Amino acid sequence: MAAKLLPATASPPPRRGLRRETAEVVRDCKRLDGLMKAGRVADALDLFDRMPRKNVVAWTSAVSGLARNGRPEAAVEMFAGMVESGVAPNDFACNAALAACAAAGPGALLAGEQLHSLAVRAGLAGDAWVGSCLVELYARCGSTRAAEAVLARMESPDVVAYTSLVSALCRGGEFGMAVEALGKMVVRGVEPNEHTVTSILAAACCPLVLGLQIHGYMIKAMGSSQSVYASSALIDLYSRNGELDMAKTVFDNLQCKNVVTWCTMMQLHIRDRRPEDTLQLFDEMISEGLVDPNEFAFSIVLGACESIALGSQLHSSAVKRGLASDLRVSNALLSMYGRSGLVQELETMFRGIEDPDIVSWTAAISAYFQNGHGEKAIALLSQMHSQGLTPNDYAFSSVLSSCADLALLDQGRQFHCLALKLGCDMKTCTGNALINMYSKCGQIMPARLMFNVMDHRDVTSWNSLIHGYAQHGEVDRALKAFSEMCSNGGEPNESTLLGILAACNHAGLVDEGVAFFRSAMAGRYGAFLTPSHYACVVDMLGRSGRFDDALCLIEEMPFEPGVLVWKTLLASCRLHGNLETGRLAAEKLVELSDQDSASYVLMSGIHAMHGEWRDADMVRQGMDEAGVRKEAGRSWVEVRNEVHAFVAQDASHPDSSSIYRMLWELSDAMRDTAYDEDVELLDVHMQI
Repeated sequence: MAAKLLPATASPPPRRGLRRETAEVVRDCKRLDGLMKAGRVADALDLFDRMPRKNVVAWTSAVSGLARNGRPEAAVEMFAGMVESGVAPNDFACNAALAACAAAGPGALLAGEQLHSLAVRAGLAGDAWVGSCLVELYARCGSTRAAEAVLARMESPDVVAYTSLVSALCRGGEFGMAVEALGKMVVRGVEPNEHTVTSILAAACCPLVLGLQIHGYMIKAMGSSQSVYASSALIDLYSRNGELDMAKTVFDNLQCKNVVTWCTMMQLHIRDRRPEDTLQLFDEMISEGLVDPNEFAFSIVLGACESIALGSQLHSSAVKRGLASDLRVSNALLSMYGRSGLVQELETMFRGIEDPDIVSWTAAISAYFQNGHGEKAIALLSQMHSQGLTPNDYAFSSVLSSCADLALLDQGRQFHCLALKLGCDMKTCTGNALINMYSKCGQIMPARLMFNVMDHRDVTSWNSLIHGYAQHGEVDRALKAFSEMCSNGGEPNESTLLGILAACNHAGLVDEGVAFFRSAMAGRYGAFLTPSHYACVVDMLGRSGRFDDALCLIEEMPFEPGVLVWKTLLASCRLHGNLETGRLAAEKLVELSDQDSASYVLMSGIHAMHGEWRDADMVRQGMDEAGVRKEAGRSWVEVRNEVHAFVAQDASHPDSSSIYRMLWELSDAMRDTAYDEDVELLDVHMQI
């Protein structure tokens, strides 16, 4: 901005018609200011252009009006035009222009520095209001040293100047200097206001002891009329430091609560994993009727909702209040329907979003994966990428996990390449999913390579590798990885211990597995044992035929054995034909869940192994009378990048006739090439 300061001159003697012209100018200035305040910027500028005489008031109204209506760059240009036209700016005009530069951000720093120079030449730099605006300008533009210099030269800086500096230092990560500025402010007798203390309290690095001191000052200086904004920051500070009772005390003592304080308190309960308290708080806010929930409140409470009935009510309430179309609320609804397993409602919701963002796509992709629709998750990420959006690491994690569950190695490799291209492959979330995908697809070496190249490994990274080794029967490598994890400072969790037990189970190392389990029971690894751990050891003992030890372990369990434990034992009885223990396990299973088909099928198989066909039929008959049906197992095969799923004797595929024809040809070819008389070929024709 080229600023040319013209010295103020004495007013010329009054002339005929001057009073009428002055009155017209005053009237036009009032109209201009009113139009700007009403947001009618185009009409205001049209009036400004038609004004025959523009004084400093008219120019100032135009500059401040443009800045107020979100056009700071145009406001700065207007001020430059004022100076070029020969009208000398006063302190009000300088303040309006400085506020416009501050609103424009770092890009307007040069123009702000020129305005600073102009203010100095005009003798306005000593004005407290102009000084405060200069501090705000440099603070907003990230030039904290210049802001400190301006403040130091001010004779009597006010609370606005200090608050601008404190806020800028907090935003710039210079928290220590912000606290020092706050101390100087108090020493000079300038009392901090709600914005000053909020800036300090909202800083992520604010220590609890300082927060307590500020809280004490707020009680002493503000009494019962504490600011809701400062109190919201105080609640957030206490929640970050785990002081939930203190946060609740601040909230309960607030005489006037706004939606920000309600949302802050609800977010506190979410952070503390107390969703039921979040829902209770939302209900209290609605019941009081003093505060209307906004889009942030709905997005928080939907994140805490675990009941589909309540979720539907919240959805209806959001629609009624006109908030359902807000992207934050829409994304929270997507996540809620995904958690509830309502895939059809999720799809309807997703299609209704006019312009879904990365969060919307990721929520839908994750919901498909979590609800067993891996093919849809893969297709949706491909569609997302084709529309020019860049998937994040959470989307890649869901899709790669879908590929792992479906054993789609080729597609998993393609997504690995895409993640590599987009720079997401080194993200911890994506890296863990890649280890899991390669392990489940039978590629343990690429899984280890992916683990080795990761910059940061968390407990999930180690668990994915250990479980991968366990699935491949490489117990020595699993134990070595576990040892490396412990020596590198990693803390094993429940999943880690389960991986080691599974590795010992698959390798048949029963004694080693039991010894490891006993060590875990003694608290050596700091992780809690769950029913899954006991079920794994029961399976280990049962597979080796040690049923007495398995029953003793079940009796030692610190909780009631559930379906998983008895079903595991029954499967081992089926393997060894142990009828007596099998009956016990089957009876326990029926007591716990009479609709579980596994208990009937396994028990029927045990009777069949002993030639007790009548008992086997009775078990099957009991299964039919109970209305229990065994869900058919599904298989799938990938042909030309397309996944085909099928069950036994499936005829739903459009090419089923040609498929069965090929099976018959293969079975005939197998019969023709059979050369060993001891080889008994199954009657494939009967199977299909």
